[in-house]
Formats: sequence, C-alpha cells, structure tokens
Amino acid sequence: MKKLISKILVSLVLLTASANLFAQNLKPKIAEKVNQNVFEVVYLKIEEDPLSYEKELPLDRLPYQTRMDKYESIGTAFLLKDQKFYTAAHVLSFVEKTQADNFFIRSQDKKVYKITNIEKFATDRDFVVFDVEGFDDPKAKGLETDVNFKQNSVVFAVGNAQGEGIVNRNGLLTSTTPEHREGKWQWIRFSAAASPGNSGGPLVTPQGKVIGIVTMKNSSENLNYALPIKEVENVSDNKGIVRAEAYYTIPNITTQKFYHTLDFEYDLPKPIEELRTICYKDYRENTEKFFNDICTDYRFTGKENFVQNDKGNIIFTNNYVAKFPFTLCLNEKGKWGCYSPNQTSDIKLEKNGMITAGGMLGIVMSKLKKPDDVTIQEYIENPKLLMDTLAKIFVLSRPIGSEKITITSYGESIYNSTYKDQSGRTWIISAFNIPFIDAVVYNMALPLPDGIYSLTGIAQTSHIWNGFNYDMAFIADNTVAGYAGTTKECIEYLNIPESVYPRHEVLKGAKISVTDKETKFSTSSFDFTVAKNVMDIDDKSDIELGVSLRPDEKKGIVSVLSMAAIEAQKNTNDNAVLIYTKKFKPHEDSTDETKDGYDQICSKTIPYDGNPFENNQKTSVFIANVKDDTVSVVGLVYKGSKMDVIKPNLQKVANTLVEK
Repeated sequence: MKKLISKILVSLVLLTASANLFAQNLKPKIAEKVNQNVFEVVYLKIEEDPLSYEKELPLDRLPYQTRMDKYESIGTAFLLKDQKFYTAAHVLSFVEKTQADNFFIRSQDKKVYKITNIEKFATDRDFVVFDVEGFDDPKAKGLETDVNFKQNSVVFAVGNAQGEGIVNRNGLLTSTTPEHREGKWQWIRFSAAASPGNSGGPLVTPQGKVIGIVTMKNSSENLNYALPIKEVENVSDNKGIVRAEAYYTIPNITTQKFYHTLDFEYDLPKPIEELRTICYKDYRENTEKFFNDICTDYRFTGKENFVQNDKGNIIFTNNYVAKFPFTLCLNEKGKWGCYSPNQTSDIKLEKNGMITAGGMLGIVMSKLKKPDDVTIQEYIENPKLLMDTLAKIFVLSRPIGSEKITITSYGESIYNSTYKDQSGRTWIISAFNIPFIDAVVYNMALPLPDGIYSLTGIAQTSHIWNGFNYDMAFIADNTVAGYAGTTKECIEYLNIPESVYPRHEVLKGAKISVTDKETKFSTSSFDFTVAKNVMDIDDKSDIELGVSLRPDEKKGIVSVLSMAAIEAQKNTNDNAVLIYTKKFKPHEDSTDETKDGYDQICSKTIPYDGNPFENNQKTSVFIANVKDDTVSVVGLVYKGSKMDVIKPNLQKVANTLVEK
C-alpha cells in the first residue's frame, strides 16, 4: 500500500513539475528584448472603395484599432544579430498577384519601415531574408539563434496574432517531422498557440534565442510548424527559390486531377517590387502553359473528347434550343454530357426583365432576359451596367461588426477584354476589384438576342488572374447555346456593328427582314420566307434558332443552325407556330432509341406523313424531307380547327425553303 501511495505521489509531483514548466513565461527582460526585435508585416490599406452599398457603411462599429489603422497587418518578421530581417515567404506572396503594392514592417512603437531588397528566400522552406529602408531603432540589436533544440523543451511562438499586435505564447517542442516530398529537412512541431498573423515570427527558447520561423498551422489539431533557423543556411546566399507542387483541377473535367510543379531560381538581391513582378510573370506563364497542355486532350480536337472516343454520343444528334445554355462536362463515369444548374432562382426586373441564375462548377451561371428599355449593345458597351444588374442576384455583402451590408454596385471595371471561344463566339470579359478582401469579381458574358448569358465568379486576386481565368475560358468553350428573342430583339442583335460586337460564326450572314407582305429568314444553314397570310409575324413574335454540334475534321466540332421556331400572335385566335428542324443520321454507335427516332421520321409515319390533324384544339401538319444522311421537317401549328388551309399554307413556306 505504501509503495502504491509513493508511486501516486511521485506521479503527482511529476505532473505538477511538468505543468509548472509548461506554464512559465519569458522573463521580463528577455521578453522585452525579444519584442524589440519582432515586427508586424503590414501593407497600406487601399483607401479608395469602388463599391456601392445598400446603405452607408457603419464604420464606427469597427474596433478602434481596425478603424483608425491605415495599414493592414498580414504577418510577422524579426531581426537577427546579422542585422537581416526574416519572415515566412508566403507572407510576402512572391508568386501571387495582390491589390497591395508596398510592404512594410512596423515596430512596437509604431514606426514603419519599407521593405526594400530581398536577399534570400525559398518558398518550399517558406522563409525570406530581407532589408528595410532607413531602419534606425537603437533598441533592436537582433536576436541570437540556437540550433541545438530538444524535444519536449519549452518554446514560445512570438508574433502578430490575429493582426492585433505582438504577443508571445508558450508550449512544447513536441517533435520534428520530415518535409513530405524528399525528407530534405525536418519541420519543428510545437504546441504553442499560433494564430493567423503569426506566420514569419520567431519560435524562441526561454532564453530568447531563435530556433525556428513559424510557417504554418495544422488545421486538425493543436500542432503548429516552424522551419529550423539553421535551414536558412542550406540555401545559397543571394539566391531565391520558388519550388511548389499542387493538383490542378479543370471544373468540368471531374475524372482527373493534374499534378503541377513550380521550380524557379533567381539571382538576388532584388527590390521586392521587381522580384514580385518577375516571380508572378514566371508563375503565370508556367501555369498557362501547363493548363493549355493538359487541356489539349480535352478540347474538341483532343483524344479524350467525345468527338474522338464516343462518336455515338447523343450530343451529336440533339438540337439545342433551350433558353438557358448547357455546359459540356466529363462526368465521374467518364461520359460526356450536357449539364445546367440543378436549381435556379429567378429575379424579376422592371420592364419585363428577368434574371435566372444557379450555381455549378464553382461559379454562378445566369441568363439575363433584358428589360425592354435596354439594348444588348448597351450591355456590351457598359460592363458596369451589366454587373450592376447581375448584382441583384449575385449578392455579396461586406461584414461590419455583426452586420452584413449588401453590395449594390462593383463600380467601374478594372479590366475589360474579349475571348473568342472554340465555336467562334465572342465573350465579353470584365473584372471588378473588391479591395477589402483582396478579391475580384470576374465575369464572362455571351450576348444573345434576348439578353446576356454570364459566367461569374469571385476569388482571391491571385487565383482570378492565374487559374480561374483559364478555367472560365474552358467552360466558355464548352458552352452550348441557342438563340432566342422577339423579332425586334433578333433584328437589333443582328444589326449590332461588327466593330462593337463580332458576329458569332454560326450567324455569319444571318438576316431577318419584315415587310407588309412577308418575313424572310436567311442564315448560314437555311433560308425560307413566310407570307403574311400564312403567319402574321410582327415585332413581338417569338423566334428561336437552335444549333447542333457536328464533327469537323479540322476543328473537332462545329456549330450549325439546325432549327427554327417562330410563334406569332400569341394568346389570340390567330396564334400560329412554324417549325423547321434538321436531324442528322445517328452514328452506328448511337443508342437504339436515337436511331429508332431518326428512322421514324425518315419513314414518314404519323405525324410526319404530311397530313393535317387536330389535337388539343390545335391543327398541325408536318412534312419530312429525307436525304442521304439528314432528314428535315417543316411543320405548322394553328390554333383552332383550320384543316382546310393549313397544308397549302405550309406548302407555301416549304416551297421557299433552301437548305445549305
């Protein structure tokens, strides 16, 4: 019994000793010395706010420090005895584009010094050695280092925790672990608390000596990482190394993740602005080349596209007339198909406008049905007008304290460009800065007769300009859209000057002309004329032009106009619908259902036998024209019983039909 009590007492003593050891703080003089040599890394806040809000921002509710500080705090740096400053490489973002231009360090007495030359860095080890301009603090003489650390010894993480000033917090050096790729060095793992803002700060011993640079936090447990300070010596002086790896994913290619590496070296020293410009340029060119290389196999001419390996895909036999466009995606089963958002929301606008939007592939896809008092050309020429309209459904807000203030306008675009996709359509690109979160709203807009189809996303500034922009272009390439609008809208769309907006390839030469006697339709695929006594087509009549995707030896796929539907005098007793559609002979690998549907039309069985019939208080007639590898159908539908006139009226249209 006495032995057991003795063991328990010994255990309690040991636990108490351990607790006391863990709870110790830096001695005041040592803490003072450490703090004198540790600095915030900051950048100047962007004072101009291009955004508009639903109401005035209640900035007085922000904490005093946040409200009054003209700098944004992003990390920590420290000074060593060699009179060089150190921080983590990711704090200064060499390979990233940010809206901040100038970086500084700030001492505890609030003196600010501009970071000038970068002396040495390595992104894989995550450290930077740098100089600052005009440093004159006589109290900061630099910290000493200690390379002989021991497991389970007490350590202190010193840094700008949460961006609210330098603090030091204790814990244990729990272990070391090899870097994951080749085990070239050992990371220090420690239990001292580290918060956002601690990055780049020193990990010190109770004597105030630096053993490491705080680099990263474990997201799943209370263990943080630091680079042993001795590892800085294992990178050559006056050298900068960018070395990183990642998996790149293309949003609509769900079957693959693509391994990507960066490996650059730079001669130093260089001014930080020059170095960031060079690094980002190299990074972007590397990523762009990598993206284009991996996309080659998935483009319409690539070996992984359905054009080459799935010639019987139903994509080739469909007519695409839906008012909300589709996106071609390679799904988890390795099959290409057409997709649109599962759920969409509608927002009504004034003057018969409407926005329909849904999320898919990490972006917002929206179709803006334009209001009656706005033209498509106005949206093309004024990106702000378009984005202000989309802001009604692409709702973002700015948090101020516990309140969220809705953004109503993103201001003027900071970037405007165009992109010509694989189908020969021109997309209008615009981008808008959101300075308070260093993010960008990026929009690709496809003008259509009745409105604008948009791909919209928000991401960090660097991601938008080096990755997101490539993804969006690839999604645009794989967008399938028909053309719809009233007669007036279609004519206005086709009359937009080429200097303002280039005509889509599939609409080259297309024209609609309306006179008192007839309406003529002329396109790259077919021409026909509709007399006034067959259909009373006016400005308000609805027109839909559908496309088919066809194999092409050079381009892989080309879009062709293969369908037209015109509805006139809607909601009247003279309501009439004229339909023209062309079907292409299915590939031998197509499904039996697809081939049977084609054969049914070719055999001219009911309702394609040319005889009128009545159904649901409507009279209809369809005429099929069979050729070697296509079959076209012309149909007419009248409201009410009009058996005596419908067939001769349809024949009038059929007699004018010219297929190209």
